[in-house]
Amino acid sequence: MATEEVIFLGAGASAADGAPIQNALFKDYFKSRAYNDETNTVLSTFFMDFFGIDTNDDLTGINFPTVEEVLGILELALNRNESFRKYPSTPQAPKVQNTRESVIILMARILRDKLQAGRPIHDSLVSRLIHESRISKTAFVSLNYDILIDNALSDVHDKFDLDYGIPFANFSRKNDWHRPRPNRAVKLFKLHGSLNWLYCPTCISLMITPKDKSKVSQYADTPIPCVSCQTNMIPIIIPPTFFKVMSNFFLQQIWREAENTLIAARRIIFCGYSFPDADVHIKYLLKRIELNTGTCPDIYIFNSHHGKGDEVKEQEKQRYERFFSDKTKIYYLDKSFEDFCNNGIP
Repeated sequence: MATEEVIFLGAGASAADGAPIQNALFKDYFKSRAYNDETNTVLSTFFMDFFGIDTNDDLTGINFPTVEEVLGILELALNRNESFRKYPSTPQAPKVQNTRESVIILMARILRDKLQAGRPIHDSLVSRLIHESRISKTAFVSLNYDILIDNALSDVHDKFDLDYGIPFANFSRKNDWHRPRPNRAVKLFKLHGSLNWLYCPTCISLMITPKDKSKVSQYADTPIPCVSCQTNMIPIIIPPTFFKVMSNFFLQQIWREAENTLIAARRIIFCGYSFPDADVHIKYLLKRIELNTGTCPDIYIFNSHHGKGDEVKEQEKQRYERFFSDKTKIYYLDKSFEDFCNNGIP
């Protein structure tokens, strides 16, 4: 069935179900004092060397850098084949790469720990769409690394198949994740990667682990080797920066499939997404849709929450309105992601 509606899920959507906001991610991790291993030592040394933060101190008044700043700096060094003092990036001493992988392990750990209570709001969204017979007409675009929407959708796996727009190595393995059936597929495009996608740089293959949720937790504690070549696999994660490395073959395929789906959409619903300036790649994608189809779909924004100031809302509204050409099709609603999940568009 043709897609009529595309739901974008930003960080605010995950926060509604308990995920930490990006600015609190590092502080939450170190304040928990839950880990005392090599990864934790690497991270503690890194934050002292780069930002002058002693993670063993009382962190109450400490202002940590954002995920954007930390991963952006490391990604730029790797892309430019450059090093920092005491942090080489050569094949013989890949300390920059190892630090980046430690940061991703940190993200996997804190998201696992914070989201153990479940995802009732995401479940409400899926339940409503099924009740309204809209699930087969709806596609999802997630800008988050967590698997809240993945698990909410995969829990109805007998009726629907998740279609991420890419092939997984699991498709060829018996009694594992199967290829989505066209008549049952629900599209979910994760444009910035996902913690439940494990990439083997040797085989150039990708494995998905949504049905065995422990795999995400396992990666948070120890690397997972590829079943074919035993190379340690890593999640595909693209940091939320102006500078995004989009060279991965699988991500390129996902973006192309997302574009093809968006072209047919009548409505785009942004949930928990402030349309930040750093997301130039997202804006490029949306502008291609708008100009190449010759029309702007209806745009609905659900990004309010308790305590959000009027000035912030107005600035956010202006970012949407100045971007899309047909201002009459933009509906900036003073409602939250939870409102949308429970009640839909008013």
